[in-house]
Amino acid sequence: MPSFKCKDIGMKCEFETTAENEFDLEQKIADHAREVHGKENLSAEEWMQIKKTIH
Repeated sequence: MPSFKCKDIGMKCEFETTAENEFDLEQKIADHAREVHGKENLSAEEWMQIKKTIH
């Protein structure tokens, strides 16, 4: 089950999440980024950094 933590990309944020697959995980990450961090769209560079840290 893939997982992600904001801390893994250097954010001072306690957000952690898991999902059944990477697609669903990316949806959760995008929702969190929009709702909490005010990021309407994550850049390709941000996604590359995120994908490197998915466990």
